[in-house]
Amino acid sequence: MRQKLMHELEAIFELASKIARGETKTIEGREVTLKQRRDWARIAGYTAQVMQGIAKGFDEKEIDEQLQELRRLVDEAKAKAAARTA
Repeated sequence: MRQKLMHELEAIFELASKIARGETKTIEGREVTLKQRRDWARIAGYTAQVMQGIAKGFDEKEIDEQLQELRRLVDEAKAKAAARTA
């Protein structure tokens, strides 16, 4: 299970990093702004922290809390992108 979770987090980290670096110009057909790239850079950094914590073997409760925060950050970034074009 830990390996599957790390794989999923790596995918999130890669996507967030690409968006932050400007390699991905759109999300769901909407152009990514500089502020949104900053938000995704923050998500990439937080994802890296979560991955590091899992690799070090933090307790399950702490990992769950970190994953919940990561989900919130991703949802917030997506909502801002959707609101910008609405």
